[in-house]
Amino acid sequence: MKKVLIITGEAGAGKSSAIKHLEDFGFYCIDNVPPALVPELLSLVERNPEIERAALVADVRNPEFKESAGELFKKIKEEFPEVEVWYFTADKDTLINRFKETRRPHPFQRYYPDESLERLIEREKEFYQKLKSSFDRIIDTTNLTYHDLKRLIKELLETGKPQLQVNFLSFGFKYGIPHTADNVFDVRFLPNPHFVPHLKEKTGMESEVEEFVMSYEESRKTLETILDFVRLTLPLYEREGKAYITYAVGCTGGQHRSVVFAEALANRVAEEFPQYEVYVEHREQKVRRKVSKEQ
Repeated sequence: MKKVLIITGEAGAGKSSAIKHLEDFGFYCIDNVPPALVPELLSLVERNPEIERAALVADVRNPEFKESAGELFKKIKEEFPEVEVWYFTADKDTLINRFKETRRPHPFQRYYPDESLERLIEREKEFYQKLKSSFDRIIDTTNLTYHDLKRLIKELLETGKPQLQVNFLSFGFKYGIPHTADNVFDVRFLPNPHFVPHLKEKTGMESEVEEFVMSYEESRKTLETILDFVRLTLPLYEREGKAYITYAVGCTGGQHRSVVFAEALANRVAEEFPQYEVYVEHREQKVRRKVSKEQ
């Protein structure tokens, strides 16, 4: 059975990298296809027995796309129901940084020449939001490296869904909130081992600190409250096509309380959700490891 994809999405969101990966996986790829040619090319792919895998990229780089995208995707769904539409996106700050690195003009600049890069990105997101119902897959590349994206695409092609990677990250608020965090929890209100002389120089990875923090009822209740939130949101993130999700826990210095919580959360989630890859990371100790499901 043929596998045919339409790749679309925001400028700077990783479509070019995706095409390179798809070519590695045996796809015949055509970039920046004019909307009027997409149905014709899909028909040619359908009739050509030598092409088993194909991907066509259509987006706002082509001036016709802005006006015809709605009708194009409607036509694809009606005439080529087996074709999947993959939409690539990233958060605004990530896109701004990528454009600054490449120094390329944003494609919406042709329509709004006097607007800032930030506003152009917002306009493009607003444009694609109206087309969201046409997308079979939404791929958020905000926190993905080039190799992460390749792994994700491989999983999507092989199983139809990515294996969600869940990261529990401890940090110190005094050093700033980590930009990779999707959710941030503050545990600075809990009793602080820093003020216990024999615990001050230890970290939350040591049993004495863990026992101290979790000896308090408010700590145990806080842990269960965060766990309930994680249990609720993880399946929803998976449904949205997330490949990576980070729950960050912060205390003042990122040495004691947040470390204890990140460890406890990672161990519980690895046990309760064996279908996910779970990692624990302690930013201030520069430690990151995969959590075994047997822990």
